[in-house]
Amino acid sequence: MSAPTVPVSADSPRHEVALWRYAVAAGGVLALGLVVVARLIMLQTGAERTLLARQVREGYAESVPLPRGLIYDRDGHLLAGDRPAYEVDVRLAAVPAEALPQIARDLADVLGLDEGALVQALVNNKNKGVAAVLVSNRVSEQQKALLEARARTWRVAGPDGKPVPLRGALTFVRRLVRYYPEGDFAANVLGFVAIGSGDGYGGVEQYYNKLLKGGVAWVHYPYAPWQQDDEQQPSTQPVALYLTIDRPLQRAAEEEARRAVEHTKADSATIIVADPYSGALLAIGQYPRPNLNDYRAVQAYRKKWDALDFAVERSYEPGSVFKIVTMAAAIDAGKVTPQTVFHDVGTFHVYGRTVWNWNRGAWGDQSMVGCLQHSLNTCLAWVAVERLQKLPFYDYLQAFGFGRPTGVDLGGELPGYYRVPGTKYWSHSDWASQAFGQAIDVTPMQMVAAASAIANGGYLVTPHVLRYEVVNGRAYPYHPDPPPQVISAQASRTMRQMLTESLKGESSAALVDGYSVAGKTGTAEIALQGAGYVTRATNASFVGWFPADKPQYVIYVWLERPKTSIWASVVAAPVFANMVQRVAAIEHVPPDSVRKQLSAAEAQQP
Repeated sequence: MSAPTVPVSADSPRHEVALWRYAVAAGGVLALGLVVVARLIMLQTGAERTLLARQVREGYAESVPLPRGLIYDRDGHLLAGDRPAYEVDVRLAAVPAEALPQIARDLADVLGLDEGALVQALVNNKNKGVAAVLVSNRVSEQQKALLEARARTWRVAGPDGKPVPLRGALTFVRRLVRYYPEGDFAANVLGFVAIGSGDGYGGVEQYYNKLLKGGVAWVHYPYAPWQQDDEQQPSTQPVALYLTIDRPLQRAAEEEARRAVEHTKADSATIIVADPYSGALLAIGQYPRPNLNDYRAVQAYRKKWDALDFAVERSYEPGSVFKIVTMAAAIDAGKVTPQTVFHDVGTFHVYGRTVWNWNRGAWGDQSMVGCLQHSLNTCLAWVAVERLQKLPFYDYLQAFGFGRPTGVDLGGELPGYYRVPGTKYWSHSDWASQAFGQAIDVTPMQMVAAASAIANGGYLVTPHVLRYEVVNGRAYPYHPDPPPQVISAQASRTMRQMLTESLKGESSAALVDGYSVAGKTGTAEIALQGAGYVTRATNASFVGWFPADKPQYVIYVWLERPKTSIWASVVAAPVFANMVQRVAAIEHVPPDSVRKQLSAAEAQQP
């Protein structure tokens, strides 16, 4: 059966194809193709070929934010790093004036700010037409969540007078902030990073700021993926510093500094432990010290003390600990020997000035060991003035590094100060006083460097806290310049023997069972404005090393204004003894008897 057909009327219109339209379309496609082909030919053969090849080879660049460099102790414990935080701004343009007190109240409560000061700041900036105000840039993830929850409860009056939610009052921007995992641990050594500038202040953060500072790096990418070279891209971590600071020793020094302040009622305590041969600083304990994670506390601390690291940022008259420098100079110059006799009548006169002993007493005939043992001001003034003479004395002070920075890699180091002949206000009285530690300002670090030279054979090593730095995966150890020799090896050996012998009679509180120690106390009166030197205010110090014959550790103790006793032999010497015991235990230093047995056994081996 065939399909039905539809009849077509002769009157139906016919649909004719418009061929010209197809022609136009075909012509357009052909023209476009010709343009593409022509462009390809130009790129392959024209002047643009060189430019394109260079772009493919060089690629493009984009900025990558870098975190600040990490800081570790000598064993790899993290001391300083970065952690995420947020900046929080109040968008004043979106907030009615009547809502500002509520916003300030919640911000102050969550962030621990002064509510009154914050309200005033917001209102003042609102009145000035400021669009937004930064409130804090160290907001934690938890604080951000809490502020967002508080913000959802904020209400303002709507057009009809009914309360409506306040939207968009706060904005948060994620950023990295400096973080110190142990808060106040080694705070004086590390320093801190300023909010805003991102620069380090004090300690390692300041000295190595250029190395540590993150900022932005430009990373280059070639257009051709096969030309990508990962080794040529910058590290996302600019640098890592490994310090010489030993965490257990640092903790011990900090604990002993705190105990010293508590027991003696001193204003502050500073304890330094160093390797006398390399200058490596193993511990710089200090009390009090701030929590580095509390920026306001750090700022208040610096305002009170005008310093962060007392070992390098504060100087003082050291008193009798300085006598070891004067005696070492005279021994080295051959002007005295340990057996040289000084007849002490209780005073020493120099160009119109009378020098007295600490107890105003006369000690009769004393050897140079006795002068150190009894800490006679008269004797050391005589050594400097009568035996050393003026120019050699000041030459030795300069050789030992006084009056200039030690070069320690900690920010803010002071040079100390003393008057020298030929300068304004210098007098012969200064010369005599400097011999026993007055009329000269030194930092504890300068005394550590000088004591190390006396102990190590005469070499003035540079104190340092950097062990090595790691940049782009490569380690670069600390390499100081060769140290100058300021006294002979023989003079160094003689001073070690003299200070070992003198200490046994001078300050038994510094002695430690089983270990030979050498050292010297120092009690320096503090000059008060309008009153001169007064006995009720002193700096009590002790410098020494152990073992006495083969020094491994130099230890310096400084107590500022102790109250229970003004005498270093009473308050500073026991702190030194405690540190010797703790260092020996932590570093596994055998007692002298065991050490000598081991040395004898090694000597007998073929």
